[in-house]
Amino acid sequence: MALALHRSSQASCSMSTAASRGAWTVCRSRLSVACKASLQPHSEQQQPLRGRAAAAAAGLLAVTSAAALALTAAPFAALAVSGGGGVSESLAGKDLSGQDLRKLKLTKANLRQTNLSNTNLEGVSLFGSLSEGTVFRGANLRNADLEGGNYELADFTDAVLEGAFVNGARFEKVTITGSDWTDVVLRKDVQKELCAIADGVNPTTGVSTRDSLFCP
Repeated sequence: MALALHRSSQASCSMSTAASRGAWTVCRSRLSVACKASLQPHSEQQQPLRGRAAAAAAGLLAVTSAAALALTAAPFAALAVSGGGGVSESLAGKDLSGQDLRKLKLTKANLRQTNLSNTNLEGVSLFGSLSEGTVFRGANLRNADLEGGNYELADFTDAVLEGAFVNGARFEKVTITGSDWTDVVLRKDVQKELCAIADGVNPTTGVSTRDSLFCP
């Protein structure tokens, strides 16, 4: 009886020892995997991040280059318009003759001695513009806003200003031969000054300059 108990006790100890060894083997194996993962080279862990950063930088560079190319190749009208309702650069002395400029906003623009001959400026705002010596020969200025602008020495020969707004505009020493001022509301003093130099007939509308100004 005692012998049997002794053998049973030895067997239990053997099983316990084997189980402990098995558990230690599993633990050691898991520990090894964890250590290898933690000891993985830093450069390998950072490689995906560096790859994504490089791709993002390359994408940004491509977009910037495309934008710069678009600005370089853009037509004048697209470059001149600014988000603030005016123009982004001075147009003084430039030759814009014969162009359709109806999409431009020339509010307070510098148009000194700019050539706007035969341009389409219908409905365009030139409010407060600096237009001394500007050439408007044959220009379409129907319903344009010329209020508050300075048009001293400007040339309006054969221009059509039908329905234009000119309140507060200055027209000293202008040339208006053949221009059409139909439906333009003028102060009495301005009307008198223009009538003193008015002559000719507008080639586009067939209206006499003097008649359009209601000159006596």
